[in-house]
Amino acid sequence: MPVKAFCSGIALCMTLTSSAYAAQSAPAEQWLQRLQSADAVQGYQGTFVYERKGAFSTHQIWRQVNAQGQLLERFLQLNGPAHEVVRIDKRVTCVSPTLAGELPVVDIWPVSLVKPQDLQQWYDVHELGESRVAGHIARVLLFSPRDQHRYAVELHIDQATAIPLKTLLLNDQGQLLERLEFVQFQASPSQTLTTAEHVIVTPSAECLPITDANQLDADEVSVDWAVDWTPPGFVLLKSFYKQPSGTTSGVLSQVYSDGLASFSVFFENIDNLDVEGGRRQLGPTAVVSRKIEQGAKTVMVTVIGEIPLGSAERIALSMQAEQEHADD
Repeated sequence: MPVKAFCSGIALCMTLTSSAYAAQSAPAEQWLQRLQSADAVQGYQGTFVYERKGAFSTHQIWRQVNAQGQLLERFLQLNGPAHEVVRIDKRVTCVSPTLAGELPVVDIWPVSLVKPQDLQQWYDVHELGESRVAGHIARVLLFSPRDQHRYAVELHIDQATAIPLKTLLLNDQGQLLERLEFVQFQASPSQTLTTAEHVIVTPSAECLPITDANQLDADEVSVDWAVDWTPPGFVLLKSFYKQPSGTTSGVLSQVYSDGLASFSVFFENIDNLDVEGGRRQLGPTAVVSRKIEQGAKTVMVTVIGEIPLGSAERIALSMQAEQEHADD
């Protein structure tokens, strides 16, 4: 999927829009406010395509707010593995058997912004005009990073509901790294679920419940492991802890986000295991792992996220700095 026809790269987009940006800054801020409001209350259902490194997958999503004000979401992958995920108030409550072996920490959902007004500290926000996605008129916002720790993001936002209908992840040359685009989208005007809508967001019998013990909030987790450095603007959103049956230790997963980009850090005790660390770039996703000695224990720290590889390496290396600081 090409980036905007009139923009061959991020640098050119910036040149074309810089002269008009002062006049357009107010509309961009208004769209950020609408994005935050819509994320909290707007219901919809639709089908979207996810593209990464030339591979495609198709997904369905239902999103409703019930009479009690709870946000209900159900997600299905329509091709390949039959993935199903259900969330209530953005907390995973069940997953399909194909996902049960590994608790989903970062889900493939249409972009959900965290405090959009804060994004302008880390991104230059430019309004690029109008587009059409899934039969809906959309406004296009380009989030150009202010540093080297994140990628550019182009959002095509439904003009009527302020729900992002297309998300493009771009490198510093304007090349496409990842695309999420609705091909069918229908907004739900009412916050009260009809009988049919309630059935739609109800998980199938194959969706396995996730217990609260496996999903601890950030302030509920007390461990010795910590990240000493994150890119500016990234904050800890949530933590998960999973302990497989028959074992004495588990895996702690922490999710960090700046409101657009996100990454996860995994901590796992690997005592008596001959496992080596490594680094690799999988399309837009950086994966960096390294072993850290904690006295008699060995911990494998893995950083995974859609951030540049150098940033992921620095996050993983900060664990060593944290350990050395603890030993001082």
